[in-house]
Amino acid sequence: MDITLLEEGTTTVIQLKGRLDTMTSPQLEECAGNLYAKGVADIAVDMSACDFVSSAGLRVIVAMQKRAVSNSGSLVFRGVQPEVMDVFDMTGFSKILTFA
Repeated sequence: MDITLLEEGTTTVIQLKGRLDTMTSPQLEECAGNLYAKGVADIAVDMSACDFVSSAGLRVIVAMQKRAVSNSGSLVFRGVQPEVMDVFDMTGFSKILTFA
């Protein structure tokens, strides 16, 4: 998976390309952890080029959501592919996450 960071005003955008699975989820976990450690409060995750999310990826996403809430920040998911949205719907994540 490739991760690219962009700045949009006060929001940091994490662009994901590829699969978010057992092998790649530690990359996202590290990236998000570094951003939160730097004091970044508002994060958008661009998933338009992410075509798969495993349970390991979901674990990282839940941790990011909890961290955003505890930091009084925001976490928004953009461009979620239909296959990935199906996973979010089936797991109930679509009820706790914010989508743009």
